[in-house]
Amino acid sequence: MNGQDREVLLEVSGLTKHFGKNEVLRGIDTTIYRGEKIAVIGPSGSGKSTFLRCLNRLEEPTAGAVLLHGEDIVTTKKINECRQKMGMVFQHFNLFNNLTVLENIMFAPVKIGKARLKKRRAAARRLKIRQFFGKDRDRQIETGPSLAQLEKEAKDHAFELLELIGLADKASAYPSTLSGGQRQRIAIVRALAMKPEVMLFDEPTSALDPEMVGEVLELIKKLADDGMTMVIVTHEMGFAREVATRVMFMDGGKICEEGPPEQIFGAPKNERLREFLSKVL
Repeated sequence: MNGQDREVLLEVSGLTKHFGKNEVLRGIDTTIYRGEKIAVIGPSGSGKSTFLRCLNRLEEPTAGAVLLHGEDIVTTKKINECRQKMGMVFQHFNLFNNLTVLENIMFAPVKIGKARLKKRRAAARRLKIRQFFGKDRDRQIETGPSLAQLEKEAKDHAFELLELIGLADKASAYPSTLSGGQRQRIAIVRALAMKPEVMLFDEPTSALDPEMVGEVLELIKKLADDGMTMVIVTHEMGFAREVATRVMFMDGGKICEEGPPEQIFGAPKNERLREFLSKVL
């Protein structure tokens, strides 16, 4: 399929980020299509992680636009709603150590479900007052599932995700008792619990011991095989070559070259990319 046949999920234009006088991103332009698996590679300090964090505004861009289904994340007041569609996995897991594994996975779905339920109930109360005075009598507001139903659905889904990664027996454990590989897999399914449209991975294996890297990469491969759209900042060149549908090479805050893995690794055009690959392959 060509670009015209595919659904645009994210459209990035002129994305710039300054930290003081340091220009970390210098006008990034790219389009991310549904179903793509994009590996972002490049030397340390090239702006890879900053680019990823600007996609869901964990870093505030200095200039430019990031459109999610046409809505600009950079300027929207609904950033939390946008972030619900973009799962984020960090280098250092970022799990809540005072919550069990199950509670970690349930936390965001239950919290957001409660907020939606509260909003719907408030709207229903306002409607009842209007109807008392003879207005909007034919209108109804569906309050949705109860709090107990929300919690049950979140718990059932959390167990489904734990079964997926073979860690259902760790539901009652605390993150501090798990290996690094287990914690990162929990972090991934915690992001999946929100049923995102795209997953953002910021060097998900860089904090792991070598023997734990494989189990995390296998889970990401499974997600890729299942059709999840993903953008992965990674130093794992073999993984990028095997899993990515597009590889993006960044240096000096710019995308210097991007294309399918066979082009990037087999016939790179950019001199800086050739130099980088000669050191890492």
